[in-house]
Amino acid sequence: MEEPINSNPDFKGAFGDKRIERRAADALRKLTTGRNSSLRQITESEAEQKSFYRLFNNESFSETAIEKSIVERCRVLSPGRHLLCIQDTSEFNFSSKQGRIKPESGLGTTSRNDILGFMLHTSLVVDAVSSHALGYSYIKAWERAVNAPGKLERDYQHLAIEKKESYKWIAAAQQSKALLKQAAAITIVADRESDIYDLFGVAEKDKVHLVIRSNHDRQIAGKLKLSTHLNALPVLYDYELAIAGDIRKGNRKRIVQMGLKWTKVELLKPVSCRDEQLPGAQQVYIVEATEQNKDKGICWRILTTHEVTNPEQALQIICWYKERWHIEQIHRLLKTDGFRIERSQLEQGWAIHKLTLLAMMASLRILQMMLAYLDDNEQSIDQVFDHQEQKCLQMIGKKLEGDTEKLKNPEKTNTLKWATWIIARIGGWKGYTSQRKPGPIVLQKRPG
Repeated sequence: MEEPINSNPDFKGAFGDKRIERRAADALRKLTTGRNSSLRQITESEAEQKSFYRLFNNESFSETAIEKSIVERCRVLSPGRHLLCIQDTSEFNFSSKQGRIKPESGLGTTSRNDILGFMLHTSLVVDAVSSHALGYSYIKAWERAVNAPGKLERDYQHLAIEKKESYKWIAAAQQSKALLKQAAAITIVADRESDIYDLFGVAEKDKVHLVIRSNHDRQIAGKLKLSTHLNALPVLYDYELAIAGDIRKGNRKRIVQMGLKWTKVELLKPVSCRDEQLPGAQQVYIVEATEQNKDKGICWRILTTHEVTNPEQALQIICWYKERWHIEQIHRLLKTDGFRIERSQLEQGWAIHKLTLLAMMASLRILQMMLAYLDDNEQSIDQVFDHQEQKCLQMIGKKLEGDTEKLKNPEKTNTLKWATWIIARIGGWKGYTSQRKPGPIVLQKRPG
């Protein structure tokens, strides 16, 4: 039987050494099944543990080759789809490991000069229609040099955009555009930090779109500020929004009344934009969703190149923006609540980068399983687990089922929900229908 294409990268030919390719596949498998970034905990013998340490410290097992293998698999899954490329940045703190990490090995300062670590910018690819997570179209890890000159010393404001750290948003969009050219369309989704005039130059009519949260009160045609124009518009549509509770933040579950506005505007090119190739103005639509009857409630202002002329289109833009939650879950899984990358015992920053890349693929699988339980339109199991893994799940599932009907797997065999039920039970979930659906941390937990 021909093996279906799933999200896992194919390392064949990636490193120029079949032994490294086999060991890389083994490491990814161990990370995925062991659900921990500690090489000591996921290996079965001292010899295997040493072989993994050698792998991550081997220069031939390169960060660039791993990244290429990961995004290439996403390209294979892209033809004919409308894809959301959801960008976000996360930081990793290794200050507690300062005495262990070798200097100048891939760790430096982050957004704070007193923190040793690195930054990671990612573009997660999600099907815009089904909300199925497919993989990544861009991954970049970097660090700031210790004692590097500050923004004032570098005259940061007058640097070309390509020399600024904020260029990551444009670089990720451009790579996604090139990588996913067989897709029917792609939409770049990103938060406030990406509100850069230069980013709108990536857009391409009917093919490449943007959904960006507004961060600047920009000048628009008519000698107006964006906020002034929006405040003068009436609410065009009212709807209810269910807010999920968050115990960690002390937020309660609630239903809020939202008011929706939308309009077409012409953004004027700011003085800070130094790209002479970009036009002096760019036409975009803006969608504003505001919590009604509350002074400091929810307020989303979303800039988009998608046409918005009715409530359905405006609500679709809001829904696509809310898909950012997926990349936030991925970054959460990499840290304290999940794979605990910041506790890694590896002694070189470069090695930690590579470990993080593999853990991202393991986190993707957890996200895929979680989404299957949240929606009846679940992803095909063949896009997540290969045939051998599915056979293993069948054997494990039989052992986990109880004697009563309430403790039997209620899902259809060889579906992603069926597999998720098994993985969640391994992670300590009881499987009762009265229980909450398994979340990312339960799906990440190891048995015992």
